Amino acid sequence: MSDSDRRSPNIEDRGEAKYFHGRKGILADLRERLKWTEKDPRKGTTFLIQAAPGAGKSALLYKCAELAEGQGWETLKINTKALWDTDALCQILDGGWKHLLDEIAVNAGFDKWIQIQGAAKFKLPGHTPQSIIERGKDPLLLLLDEAQTLGTGMASTDVRYETVKVFLDSLHNGGMGRPVMLAVAGLSATKRAFKDLGVSRFKDNCYVELGPLKPEAEREVIKDWLKKDGRAKGNPAPWIDAIMQQTHGWPQHVSAYAQAAALRVRADKRAMTPQGLQAVLEVGEMKRIKFYKSRAEGLDEDHRTAIAIAFASARKDQTQTRKEIMTSLLQDVERQEALEIFKLALHNGVLDHRNGRYAIPIPSMFDWFIDNYFIERGPPD
Repeated sequence: MSDSDRRSPNIEDRGEAKYFHGRKGILADLRERLKWTEKDPRKGTTFLIQAAPGAGKSALLYKCAELAEGQGWETLKINTKALWDTDALCQILDGGWKHLLDEIAVNAGFDKWIQIQGAAKFKLPGHTPQSIIERGKDPLLLLLDEAQTLGTGMASTDVRYETVKVFLDSLHNGGMGRPVMLAVAGLSATKRAFKDLGVSRFKDNCYVELGPLKPEAEREVIKDWLKKDGRAKGNPAPWIDAIMQQTHGWPQHVSAYAQAAALRVRADKRAMTPQGLQAVLEVGEMKRIKFYKSRAEGLDEDHRTAIAIAFASARKDQTQTRKEIMTSLLQDVERQEALEIFKLALHNGVLDHRNGRYAIPIPSMFDWFIDNYFIERGPPD
Protein backbone atom coordinates (compact mmCIF):
# COMPACT_ATOMS: atom_id res chain seq x y z
CA MET A 1 0.00 0.00 0.00
CA SER A 2 1.58 3.30 -1.09
CA ASP A 3 2.05 6.42 1.04
CA SER A 4 -0.62 8.17 -1.01
CA ASP A 5 -3.12 5.52 0.12
CA ARG A 6 -2.43 6.47 3.73
CA ARG A 7 -3.42 10.10 3.41
CA SER A 8 -6.37 11.34 5.38
CA PRO A 9 -9.53 11.74 3.29
CA ASN A 10 -9.87 15.14 1.68
CA ILE A 11 -13.22 16.05 3.14
CA GLU A 12 -14.76 19.15 4.65
CA ASP A 13 -15.51 17.90 8.15
CA ARG A 14 -13.13 20.03 10.17
CA GLY A 15 -13.15 23.50 11.62
CA GLU A 16 -15.30 25.87 13.59
CA ALA A 17 -19.02 25.12 13.90
CA LYS A 18 -21.20 28.02 12.81
CA TYR A 19 -23.73 27.18 15.52
CA PHE A 20 -22.30 25.38 18.52
CA HIS A 21 -24.37 23.84 21.30
CA GLY A 22 -23.69 21.21 23.94
CA ARG A 23 -20.39 19.85 25.26
CA LYS A 24 -20.86 22.02 28.37
CA GLY A 25 -19.42 19.47 30.77
CA ILE A 26 -16.27 19.06 28.68
CA LEU A 27 -15.71 22.81 28.45
CA ALA A 28 -16.31 23.16 32.19
CA ASP A 29 -13.60 20.57 32.82
CA LEU A 30 -11.20 22.48 30.57
CA ARG A 31 -12.00 25.74 32.35
CA GLU A 32 -11.12 24.21 35.71
CA ARG A 33 -7.92 22.71 34.32
CA LEU A 34 -6.84 26.10 32.94
CA LYS A 35 -7.32 27.67 36.36
CA TRP A 36 -5.50 24.80 38.05
CA THR A 37 -2.52 25.00 35.69
CA GLU A 38 -2.28 28.78 35.92
CA LYS A 39 -2.08 28.63 39.72
CA ASP A 40 0.84 26.20 39.59
CA PRO A 41 2.92 26.20 36.36
CA ARG A 42 4.69 23.06 37.58
CA LYS A 43 1.50 21.16 36.87
CA GLY A 44 1.24 20.48 33.18
CA THR A 45 -1.75 19.07 31.36
CA THR A 46 -2.62 17.27 28.15
CA PHE A 47 -6.32 17.57 27.36
CA LEU A 48 -7.15 14.82 24.86
CA ILE A 49 -10.32 14.74 22.76
CA GLN A 50 -10.66 11.46 20.88
CA ALA A 51 -13.53 10.48 18.61
CA ALA A 52 -14.66 9.04 15.32
CA PRO A 53 -14.72 11.26 12.22
CA GLY A 54 -17.44 13.88 12.07
CA ALA A 55 -18.02 13.93 15.85
CA GLY A 56 -17.10 17.61 16.10
CA LYS A 57 -13.54 17.32 17.45
CA SER A 58 -12.20 20.30 15.54
CA ALA A 59 -15.20 22.46 16.44
CA LEU A 60 -14.74 21.58 20.10
CA LEU A 61 -11.03 22.38 19.88
CA TYR A 62 -11.95 25.80 18.50
CA LYS A 63 -14.28 26.37 21.47
CA CYS A 64 -11.46 25.34 23.81
CA ALA A 65 -9.30 28.08 22.29
CA GLU A 66 -12.12 30.60 22.61
CA LEU A 67 -12.62 29.68 26.26
CA ALA A 68 -8.89 29.91 27.04
CA GLU A 69 -8.58 33.31 25.40
CA GLY A 70 -11.53 34.49 27.47
CA GLN A 71 -9.52 33.56 30.58
CA GLY A 72 -6.49 35.54 29.42
CA TRP A 73 -4.52 32.70 27.87
CA GLU A 74 -2.63 32.96 24.62
CA THR A 75 -3.51 30.20 22.14
CA LEU A 76 -1.45 28.73 19.33
CA LYS A 77 -2.63 26.19 16.77
CA ILE A 78 0.21 23.87 15.81
CA ASN A 79 0.71 20.77 13.70
CA THR A 80 2.53 17.56 14.65
CA LYS A 81 5.70 18.63 12.86
CA ALA A 82 5.95 21.74 15.05
CA LEU A 83 6.64 19.48 18.05
CA TRP A 84 10.07 18.56 16.70
CA ASP A 85 10.97 21.01 13.91
CA THR A 86 11.88 24.64 14.72
CA ASP A 87 11.23 25.72 11.13
CA ALA A 88 7.67 24.38 11.29
CA LEU A 89 6.99 26.04 14.65
CA CYS A 90 8.42 29.43 13.65
CA GLN A 91 6.33 29.45 10.48
CA ILE A 92 3.26 29.16 12.71
CA LEU A 93 4.17 31.80 15.28
CA ASP A 94 2.51 35.14 14.60
CA GLY A 95 3.81 38.71 14.93
CA GLY A 96 3.50 38.65 18.69
CA TRP A 97 6.47 36.28 18.81
CA LYS A 98 8.67 38.18 16.33
CA HIS A 99 10.68 40.04 18.97
CA LEU A 100 11.41 36.81 20.83
CA LEU A 101 12.41 34.98 17.66
CA ASP A 102 14.65 37.84 16.59
CA GLU A 103 16.33 37.75 19.98
CA ILE A 104 16.93 34.01 19.73
CA ALA A 105 18.27 34.36 16.18
CA VAL A 106 20.67 37.16 17.14
CA ASN A 107 21.96 35.18 20.11
CA ALA A 108 22.51 32.25 17.79
CA GLY A 109 24.66 34.40 15.53
CA PHE A 110 22.11 35.45 12.93
CA ASP A 111 21.01 39.05 12.45
CA LYS A 112 18.16 38.37 10.07
CA TRP A 113 15.88 35.65 8.78
CA ILE A 114 17.26 33.71 5.84
CA GLN A 115 14.96 33.61 2.84
CA ILE A 116 15.22 30.46 0.71
CA GLN A 117 13.03 30.00 -2.38
CA GLY A 118 10.56 32.55 -1.11
CA ALA A 119 9.89 30.72 2.18
CA ALA A 120 11.31 31.75 5.55
CA LYS A 121 13.68 29.18 7.02
CA PHE A 122 14.48 29.60 10.67
CA LYS A 123 17.79 27.97 11.55
CA LEU A 124 18.28 28.21 15.30
CA PRO A 125 21.22 26.04 16.38
CA GLY A 126 20.84 24.67 19.87
CA HIS A 127 17.10 25.29 20.00
CA THR A 128 14.09 23.00 19.84
CA PRO A 129 10.38 23.88 19.62
CA GLN A 130 10.23 23.34 23.38
CA SER A 131 13.04 25.77 24.15
CA ILE A 132 11.33 28.41 22.00
CA ILE A 133 7.96 27.97 23.72
CA GLU A 134 9.69 28.11 27.12
CA ARG A 135 10.96 31.60 26.35
CA GLY A 136 7.45 33.09 26.49
CA LYS A 137 5.81 34.45 29.63
CA ASP A 138 2.01 34.41 29.34
CA PRO A 139 -0.14 31.30 29.93
CA LEU A 140 -0.28 29.38 26.64
CA LEU A 141 -2.68 26.76 25.28
CA LEU A 142 -1.26 24.76 22.37
CA LEU A 143 -3.91 23.28 20.05
CA LEU A 144 -3.14 20.17 18.02
CA ASP A 145 -5.70 18.67 15.63
CA GLU A 146 -5.50 15.41 13.65
CA ALA A 147 -3.10 14.13 16.30
CA GLN A 148 -3.59 10.46 15.40
CA THR A 149 -0.65 10.90 13.00
CA LEU A 150 1.72 11.83 15.82
CA GLY A 151 4.91 9.81 15.66
CA THR A 152 3.94 8.10 12.39
CA GLY A 153 7.02 6.93 10.55
CA MET A 154 9.40 7.65 13.45
CA ALA A 155 11.61 4.94 14.91
CA SER A 156 12.53 5.09 18.59
CA THR A 157 16.12 5.75 17.49
CA ASP A 158 15.05 8.80 15.45
CA VAL A 159 16.20 12.13 16.92
CA ARG A 160 12.76 13.57 16.08
CA TYR A 161 11.13 10.85 18.18
CA GLU A 162 13.18 11.76 21.22
CA THR A 163 12.53 15.50 20.72
CA VAL A 164 8.76 14.95 20.56
CA LYS A 165 8.82 12.57 23.52
CA VAL A 166 10.68 15.05 25.74
CA PHE A 167 8.41 17.93 24.66
CA LEU A 168 5.21 15.97 25.34
CA ASP A 169 6.51 14.86 28.72
CA SER A 170 7.23 18.49 29.69
CA LEU A 171 3.79 19.61 28.55
CA HIS A 172 2.06 16.72 30.28
CA ASN A 173 3.94 16.84 33.56
CA GLY A 174 4.69 20.56 33.95
CA GLY A 175 8.27 21.09 32.84
CA MET A 176 7.81 24.30 30.84
CA GLY A 177 8.52 26.87 33.57
CA ARG A 178 5.23 28.67 32.93
CA PRO A 179 1.57 27.70 32.49
CA VAL A 180 1.43 25.74 29.24
CA MET A 181 -1.25 23.22 28.28
CA LEU A 182 -1.76 21.04 25.24
CA ALA A 183 -5.28 20.46 23.90
CA VAL A 184 -5.35 17.61 21.40
CA ALA A 185 -7.99 16.22 19.05
CA GLY A 186 -7.74 13.07 16.95
CA LEU A 187 -9.22 9.78 15.84
CA SER A 188 -9.21 6.62 17.94
CA ALA A 189 -5.51 5.93 17.32
CA THR A 190 -4.54 9.15 19.13
CA LYS A 191 -4.36 7.83 22.68
CA ARG A 192 -2.22 4.95 21.45
CA ALA A 193 0.10 7.41 19.68
CA PHE A 194 0.60 9.27 22.96
CA LYS A 195 1.22 6.01 24.81
CA ASP A 196 3.90 5.08 22.28
CA LEU A 197 5.54 8.44 23.04
CA GLY A 198 5.49 7.94 26.80
CA VAL A 199 2.21 9.61 27.78
CA SER A 200 -0.12 6.90 29.01
CA ARG A 201 -2.01 8.41 31.94
CA PHE A 202 -4.33 11.39 31.80
CA LYS A 203 -5.52 13.45 34.74
CA ASP A 204 -9.15 13.37 35.84
CA ASN A 205 -11.51 14.79 33.22
CA CYS A 206 -8.65 15.39 30.76
CA TYR A 207 -9.50 12.50 28.46
CA VAL A 208 -12.68 12.76 26.41
CA GLU A 209 -14.30 10.11 24.22
CA LEU A 210 -16.52 12.35 22.15
CA GLY A 211 -19.85 10.96 20.99
CA PRO A 212 -23.04 12.30 19.39
CA LEU A 213 -24.72 15.48 20.55
CA LYS A 214 -27.48 15.12 23.09
CA PRO A 215 -30.95 15.61 21.57
CA GLU A 216 -31.47 19.04 23.14
CA ALA A 217 -28.16 20.34 21.77
CA GLU A 218 -28.83 18.79 18.34
CA ARG A 219 -32.24 20.44 18.27
CA GLU A 220 -30.75 23.87 19.06
CA VAL A 221 -28.14 23.57 16.32
CA ILE A 222 -30.75 22.75 13.66
CA LYS A 223 -33.05 25.48 14.96
CA ASP A 224 -30.26 28.08 14.67
CA TRP A 225 -29.57 27.09 11.07
CA LEU A 226 -33.26 27.38 10.20
CA LYS A 227 -34.07 30.55 12.13
CA LYS A 228 -30.80 32.49 12.12
CA ASP A 229 -29.37 31.40 8.80
CA GLY A 230 -32.53 30.60 6.83
CA ARG A 231 -34.75 33.15 8.64
CA ALA A 232 -37.55 30.59 8.47
CA LYS A 233 -41.14 31.63 9.16
CA GLY A 234 -43.32 29.62 11.50
CA ASN A 235 -42.68 26.65 13.75
CA PRO A 236 -39.51 24.74 12.73
CA ALA A 237 -40.29 21.69 14.90
CA PRO A 238 -41.50 19.38 12.07
CA TRP A 239 -38.35 20.06 10.05
CA ILE A 240 -36.12 19.62 13.11
CA ASP A 241 -37.77 16.30 13.97
CA ALA A 242 -37.41 15.00 10.40
CA ILE A 243 -33.74 15.98 10.22
CA MET A 244 -32.97 14.45 13.63
CA GLN A 245 -34.36 11.13 12.43
CA GLN A 246 -31.55 11.10 9.85
CA THR A 247 -28.64 12.61 11.81
CA HIS A 248 -28.90 10.89 15.23
CA GLY A 249 -26.84 13.60 16.89
CA TRP A 250 -23.76 13.17 14.69
CA PRO A 251 -22.37 16.73 14.28
CA GLN A 252 -21.07 16.32 10.73
CA HIS A 253 -24.45 15.09 9.54
CA VAL A 254 -26.32 17.68 11.60
CA SER A 255 -24.37 20.48 9.90
CA ALA A 256 -24.79 18.98 6.43
CA TYR A 257 -28.56 18.56 6.71
CA ALA A 258 -29.14 21.83 8.58
CA GLN A 259 -27.10 23.87 6.12
CA ALA A 260 -29.07 22.37 3.24
CA ALA A 261 -32.27 23.24 5.13
CA ALA A 262 -31.24 26.86 5.59
CA LEU A 263 -30.42 27.20 1.90
CA ARG A 264 -33.78 25.69 0.90
CA VAL A 265 -35.74 27.94 3.24
CA ARG A 266 -34.06 31.03 1.84
CA ALA A 267 -34.75 29.83 -1.71
CA ASP A 268 -38.43 29.34 -0.77
CA LYS A 269 -38.69 32.88 0.61
CA ARG A 270 -38.49 31.73 4.24
CA ALA A 271 -41.31 29.18 3.91
CA MET A 272 -40.92 25.60 5.20
CA THR A 273 -42.89 23.46 2.75
CA PRO A 274 -43.26 19.65 2.60
CA GLN A 275 -41.64 19.69 -0.84
CA GLY A 276 -38.75 21.73 0.52
CA LEU A 277 -38.22 19.32 3.39
CA GLN A 278 -38.16 16.34 1.06
CA ALA A 279 -35.53 18.07 -1.08
CA VAL A 280 -33.45 18.80 2.03
CA LEU A 281 -33.53 15.16 3.11
CA GLU A 282 -32.38 14.08 -0.35
CA VAL A 283 -29.51 16.58 -0.37
CA GLY A 284 -28.50 15.59 3.15
CA GLU A 285 -28.46 11.93 2.19
CA MET A 286 -26.19 12.65 -0.79
CA LYS A 287 -23.80 14.58 1.44
CA ARG A 288 -23.81 11.80 4.01
CA ILE A 289 -22.93 9.15 1.43
CA LYS A 290 -20.21 11.38 0.00
CA PHE A 291 -18.76 11.62 3.50
CA TYR A 292 -18.71 7.83 3.89
CA LYS A 293 -17.12 7.32 0.47
CA SER A 294 -14.42 9.81 1.39
CA ARG A 295 -13.72 7.95 4.62
CA ALA A 296 -13.47 4.65 2.74
CA GLU A 297 -11.06 6.14 0.19
CA GLY A 298 -8.05 3.88 -0.27
CA LEU A 299 -10.00 0.73 0.55
CA ASP A 300 -10.70 -1.40 -2.52
CA GLU A 301 -14.19 -2.83 -2.95
CA ASP A 302 -13.12 -6.29 -1.79
CA HIS A 303 -11.56 -4.69 1.30
CA ARG A 304 -14.84 -2.92 2.06
CA THR A 305 -16.66 -6.20 1.51
CA ALA A 306 -14.38 -7.98 3.98
CA ILE A 307 -15.06 -5.31 6.60
CA ALA A 308 -18.81 -5.50 5.96
CA ILE A 309 -18.73 -9.27 6.33
CA ALA A 310 -16.82 -8.98 9.60
CA PHE A 311 -19.51 -6.71 11.02
CA ALA A 312 -22.62 -8.27 9.51
CA SER A 313 -23.19 -10.43 12.59
CA ALA A 314 -22.64 -7.47 14.93
CA ARG A 315 -25.80 -5.50 14.18
CA LYS A 316 -26.85 -5.41 17.82
CA ASP A 317 -23.72 -4.07 19.46
CA GLN A 318 -21.85 -3.08 16.30
CA THR A 319 -18.45 -4.13 17.67
CA GLN A 320 -16.01 -6.86 16.74
CA THR A 321 -12.61 -8.01 17.92
CA ARG A 322 -9.44 -7.38 15.98
CA LYS A 323 -9.16 -11.13 15.36
CA GLU A 324 -12.65 -11.31 13.84
CA ILE A 325 -11.93 -8.43 11.46
CA MET A 326 -8.52 -9.82 10.48
CA THR A 327 -10.02 -13.27 9.88
CA SER A 328 -12.44 -11.76 7.38
CA LEU A 329 -9.69 -9.79 5.64
CA LEU A 330 -7.45 -12.85 5.44
CA GLN A 331 -10.09 -14.59 3.31
CA ASP A 332 -9.00 -12.36 0.41
CA VAL A 333 -5.45 -11.09 1.03
CA GLU A 334 -2.17 -12.07 2.63
CA ARG A 335 -1.52 -11.21 6.25
CA GLN A 336 0.74 -8.20 5.63
CA GLU A 337 -1.78 -6.60 3.30
CA ALA A 338 -4.58 -7.37 5.76
CA LEU A 339 -2.65 -5.53 8.47
CA GLU A 340 -2.17 -2.55 6.17
CA ILE A 341 -5.88 -2.49 5.34
CA PHE A 342 -6.77 -2.69 9.03
CA LYS A 343 -4.42 0.21 9.84
CA LEU A 344 -5.79 2.33 6.98
CA ALA A 345 -9.39 1.69 8.07
CA LEU A 346 -8.47 2.75 11.61
CA HIS A 347 -6.50 5.79 10.37
CA ASN A 348 -9.37 6.99 8.16
CA GLY A 349 -11.99 6.49 10.85
CA VAL A 350 -13.81 3.63 9.16
CA LEU A 351 -12.96 1.66 12.30
CA ASP A 352 -13.02 3.07 15.81
CA HIS A 353 -11.30 1.49 18.82
CA ARG A 354 -13.68 0.98 21.74
CA ASN A 355 -12.53 -0.66 24.94
CA GLY A 356 -10.57 -3.44 23.28
CA ARG A 357 -13.00 -3.97 20.42
CA TYR A 358 -13.67 -2.16 17.15
CA ALA A 359 -16.74 -0.53 15.64
CA ILE A 360 -17.82 1.15 12.45
CA PRO A 361 -18.37 4.32 14.46
CA ILE A 362 -21.46 5.96 12.98
CA PRO A 363 -24.68 3.89 12.92
CA SER A 364 -25.66 5.10 9.46
CA MET A 365 -22.13 4.43 8.14
CA PHE A 366 -22.46 0.91 9.56
CA ASP A 367 -25.70 0.49 7.60
CA TRP A 368 -24.06 1.94 4.46
CA PHE A 369 -21.27 -0.63 4.61
CA ILE A 370 -23.67 -3.53 5.16
CA ASP A 371 -26.19 -2.41 2.52
CA ASN A 372 -23.55 -1.77 -0.17
CA TYR A 373 -20.82 -4.32 0.48
CA PHE A 374 -22.10 -7.30 2.47
CA ILE A 375 -22.30 -10.59 0.59
CA GLU A 376 -22.99 -14.10 1.85
CA ARG A 377 -19.66 -15.88 1.95
CA GLY A 378 -19.56 -19.64 1.72
CA PRO A 379 -17.28 -21.84 3.82
CA PRO A 380 -13.55 -21.56 3.00
CA ASP A 381 -12.13 -24.13 0.59
